[in-house]
Amino acid sequence: MTKENKYLPKTRFNNLPEMIVASKNRYYKKPAIRWIRKADSTVESISYDELVDSLKAVFYSLKQMGFKKGDRIGICSENRTEWILADIGIQSLGAITVALYPSLKPEEIKYIVNDAGCKAIFVDTRENLEKVKAIIHEVPNLKVIIIFDPKRYTMNDAHLMTFKELLSLGVEHYYSSNAFSYSLSEIQEEDLASIIYTSGTTGVPKGVMLTHKNFLSDALASVSVAMTLKKGIKPWEHRFLSVLPFSHSFGRCVGEYCPLLVGATLDIVSELNPETIRTSFELFEPTIMAGIPYLYQKIYEIVLEELSTYPNFIKNLVEGVIENGKHYFENKRDDIKNTLGCRLKHNILGKVVGKRIIDKLGGNLELMISGSAAISKDLIYFFNTINIPLIEGYGLTEASPVTHLTRTEDNSDFRPNFDKKIEECKKIGSVGPPIEIPDNPYKNIEQKVDPITNELLIRGPMVMKGYWNKPQHTAEALDEDGWLHTGDVVEIDEDGYVSIVGREKLIIKLATGKMISPAAIENLITPTSRIIAQFLVVGDDSRKYLTAILVPYQQPLKDYADKEGIVYETWADLIKNHKILALIKEEVDELTKDVSDHMRPKKFLISSEALTNEKYVTPTYKFKRKAIYRDFGAEIDALYNSDNDFLIMENRLTDFYEQEMIIT
Repeated sequence: MTKENKYLPKTRFNNLPEMIVASKNRYYKKPAIRWIRKADSTVESISYDELVDSLKAVFYSLKQMGFKKGDRIGICSENRTEWILADIGIQSLGAITVALYPSLKPEEIKYIVNDAGCKAIFVDTRENLEKVKAIIHEVPNLKVIIIFDPKRYTMNDAHLMTFKELLSLGVEHYYSSNAFSYSLSEIQEEDLASIIYTSGTTGVPKGVMLTHKNFLSDALASVSVAMTLKKGIKPWEHRFLSVLPFSHSFGRCVGEYCPLLVGATLDIVSELNPETIRTSFELFEPTIMAGIPYLYQKIYEIVLEELSTYPNFIKNLVEGVIENGKHYFENKRDDIKNTLGCRLKHNILGKVVGKRIIDKLGGNLELMISGSAAISKDLIYFFNTINIPLIEGYGLTEASPVTHLTRTEDNSDFRPNFDKKIEECKKIGSVGPPIEIPDNPYKNIEQKVDPITNELLIRGPMVMKGYWNKPQHTAEALDEDGWLHTGDVVEIDEDGYVSIVGREKLIIKLATGKMISPAAIENLITPTSRIIAQFLVVGDDSRKYLTAILVPYQQPLKDYADKEGIVYETWADLIKNHKILALIKEEVDELTKDVSDHMRPKKFLISSEALTNEKYVTPTYKFKRKAIYRDFGAEIDALYNSDNDFLIMENRLTDFYEQEMIIT
């Protein structure tokens, strides 16, 4: 057990608001939440004391308006301080927060509000207010809309109020009642805290019912693993860069509850674009962050963009250190002894170069956590080379969500009844062992593999109560012994480290009778390839072989074109070039060389634009396969009917949306 563990909470809280109050009692005037004011890019904050005062005001307002324990209240907003105040304020009443992505369309909002039976909803902007207004007469339970934006809006009825008005109403009753403390004493750990709707990649969204115990046990286990770092920084000294949407289970538990559990400062990033990311690192100087692979790719691109402004000798030095770091970790993984020169370059120059890059990221970053999708090994090598450990996790909304995390080199043995020191570089590509911890006031998570399907099954205090209004789906996901069937096909090694092979529910059956997990193929490509950004396997029982939709990275192919003397005018022109197509085919062949022939896509639909719109990917950039297969059905048919191995979709996506591309 590492010394930092003594600083983590040992109390088993009854509910999330009780956890916040405990942090307030310990850290009082310490900044709890910080954000950047858009008007002048200055940092504003509220202390733990002010946080509790504000959520009490939300509690008293909702109580005064007639809301009670068990009511469902929605939040449809980007990340902001008011999101957290509304969330914990709702839960303080014993009511249930229903999280809605701000990117949802009116019809999708209507479905969730009606399915959950929401009696009120918080929204952030006029745009989201208009979405709710568009369906107001089709959601009979909805009585009140509260808008975070301080501007006053009017409606045809009296159902609208601003968040400022809500707080004022609560303050009127603040000092004349002990109802807040009494309410918290009545909320038990098995009571529902939130309903989070799955993003619907495989069908109609399902409302995942998560209890206070689900979130509390998951948050404690997550911080116990992630905050046992060699530098000895205390948990409450961390500045946690919160980037993931609170509407998502990963952003909710790791980005909201984890920092507040240990008294850290939660720094809110409201937009995921390069300029906002740069500003956030500069002003917040974070020590830890959690994100998705897309975010870390963006950070990597920011570093490369900065590097391009340096003199050539510095640029060449940095590029050499990065390439050396990759070889260093690959050799360690494969039990190949690194040369003295390689070790010196990694241990000395890696730290020198890393210091300059870390300074560009605020100067204090000690840990990055990646989840939601497989991340490129090259990104892991890069950040570890510059002395920022990047660990990878796994989970699902139905488990609150984190269940597995890789470790840093210094805390790989931080597991109960496990004394073996693991060389983490040999585990790159896995999602780690379960987040079991010593002295856990909750039960540690258990895992096993279905002997027939190889599906991962998990059991523990973070596993959901079930799906809202869907007992049949609940029975399919949770067996009578409490095991959650994740739907993911895995391999588990002798040290308990899990590697994801594919998704059991996403199986393609070809006309030949062959059964294939598309994720198993996709995970061979995008986490590894330097030229392919997105890769989606296509096939069904009317086809004899697989094809794929792919999106290339622009800059590596442009660099290759310059090197080979390829002349082109536009990006779309370049990806039609026979040398580029041959390079892409060679890349896919190399990365799939170890799989059976029927698992290798034979033809490719190449898009000049990335699939980034919410119509085609979830907020964490997982493919919505049904929508993609539907909208590009004509192109897929044309590809199968063509004598060519490639079909180019030039600016095809602009017919559907205008969106910033992943590849810039």
